[in-house]
Amino acid sequence: MRFAVLPELRALSRKQLTIASNRRQLAASHQRSWLWGHHAVMETLRARRWPIDELFIANELPEDQKLLLRDAADQLQILLHQTSTERLRQLSGRTDTQGLLARMQEYPLEKLPTEAELALEQKQAVDRVSETPPLYVCLDRIQDPHNFGAILRNCDAVLAAGVIIGCQQQAAVTPHVARASSGAVNHLRIMQTDSLTAAMLQFAAAGFRIAAASEKATDDLWNTPLHQPTVLVIGTEATGIAADLLSCCDLQVRIPMQGQVGSLNAAVAAGILMFECRRQAEAWSSHNTEKKTHD
Repeated sequence: MRFAVLPELRALSRKQLTIASNRRQLAASHQRSWLWGHHAVMETLRARRWPIDELFIANELPEDQKLLLRDAADQLQILLHQTSTERLRQLSGRTDTQGLLARMQEYPLEKLPTEAELALEQKQAVDRVSETPPLYVCLDRIQDPHNFGAILRNCDAVLAAGVIIGCQQQAAVTPHVARASSGAVNHLRIMQTDSLTAAMLQFAAAGFRIAAASEKATDDLWNTPLHQPTVLVIGTEATGIAADLLSCCDLQVRIPMQGQVGSLNAAVAAGILMFECRRQAEAWSSHNTEKKTHD
């Protein structure tokens, strides 16, 4: 037997669903603003890059840690609250706060350098043969926060000159990304642009080589020269690099796979590619330095 639903009830049901959906979105947004854990919060305080709105510390923390945190909060003019561990759990929805919780402002993304600035950087890299050429990393629609954070950790490890991300279908820099990066977000230049394709054309015009990572490429990573000032483009795991972005790359390289699985996790692949770029660049720099000394 079917029962008719009155229009008033149907409208009420839709309204309730909308309210519930808004509450879920608000809760998710609220949770995304919390950075938790001793290492993550202390690293952010030391770096003084990502602004903190409020700092919450647990009553149970040792007195020396409380004193250190109060001093840091005073210096940075951060509102500090001392409360119970249970309150920290309620605020963040986390059980592993380690007695320390920070409510973060929006991450301060940077703008791209101008073409003139990039051209100067490229020229300086060519002139200063003893220095390692700059390596930028362009990320095309990396949506998973853990992958994004792990890639940023690799970028910091190779001293990448900067990371370029787009505005569409790209994970934001959140506390989850910060934790996955092991704090690397505090030490990297992360730049956002409306058009990754236009950004790569700008880098190319300034003299940078644009190298795309693709499992379909014919050129082998180990046999491709990547010692020049370079932008390494990494695509999303689902579909790879967008066609329009791929079309403006100078070359495509692949990581040789010897097993049955044809591809790697984006963060793992990015790490291999970055370290090979850095290895070649440092070898080239050392060779030129030695040659200059003998000359």
